[in-house]
Amino acid sequence: MKKKKNIFRKLFQKHTLIILNEEAQEEEFAVRLNRMNVLVIIALFTFFTVMVTTLTLLYTPIHDYILPSEQQADVIDKQEVLRITDKIIELENKSKANEIYINNLRAIISGKVPMPQVSNTNNQFTSSVDLDKVDLAPSKDDLQLREEVEREEMFSVNGSTSGGGDSGNLLFTPLKGIVTSGYNTDENHLAIDIAAQEGEAIKSVAAGTVIFADWTPDTGYVAVLQHANGMLSIYKHNLTIYKKMGDVVKKGEVISAVGNTGELTTGPHLHFELWIDGIPVDPQQYIVF
Repeated sequence: MKKKKNIFRKLFQKHTLIILNEEAQEEEFAVRLNRMNVLVIIALFTFFTVMVTTLTLLYTPIHDYILPSEQQADVIDKQEVLRITDKIIELENKSKANEIYINNLRAIISGKVPMPQVSNTNNQFTSSVDLDKVDLAPSKDDLQLREEVEREEMFSVNGSTSGGGDSGNLLFTPLKGIVTSGYNTDENHLAIDIAAQEGEAIKSVAAGTVIFADWTPDTGYVAVLQHANGMLSIYKHNLTIYKKMGDVVKKGEVISAVGNTGELTTGPHLHFELWIDGIPVDPQQYIVF
């Protein structure tokens, strides 16, 4: 009984906790405590900590990462692996597509493009037709139609093509001048050359985005525009380019000026190329120059 009384008395025995300033030996803080107060405070703090931790684990997503079940862990791991794998495959495909696109664009700009293989299996015409005996002179209606189209400076591209189908747009004439060299696959000249006065404005054939605008040794200042439905228009030997990469241009908007830049040039002219779905086409089939 005496021991119990001593323990009980010790629990409620008052003690003073004093904090002194060591240098000045002055009392900074003092509080009176007993062992029971300390035990109650520790118990309350422990209880509060346990409750907060338990509620956090039960009612927040943290429990899925800290204490997942074995089945949940397997599902989470598999889902994460599949997600990462799909992302890697997607990035690889995008990287390959971008690499092919950039290589093709470089080849187009440099003029080092292999000739496309054209199949004649579906050709309706035969070699038995003697073109010398065919009257190819335009009729009066044809001449009148040509004059109207030339005045409007645009041509409908609703017909089918050998390289990309229907573009569904109206192409604007980039430059009025003399066509000095036409589209010739035998000579690997996949463009037309239009001679004009140096400094004359060159316009965009359609609305699009400038994806290349820079200097090349062979063809001088070059501008490449990306249009809708897989169509590219390329303008070479420019005197200067008024647009920069990333600019969005409207149909008929001035993008550059006629020049004589680059090694592969014989005078002020525009070397104009038109590509549809990665295949070069004759611009004169779509635009009246």
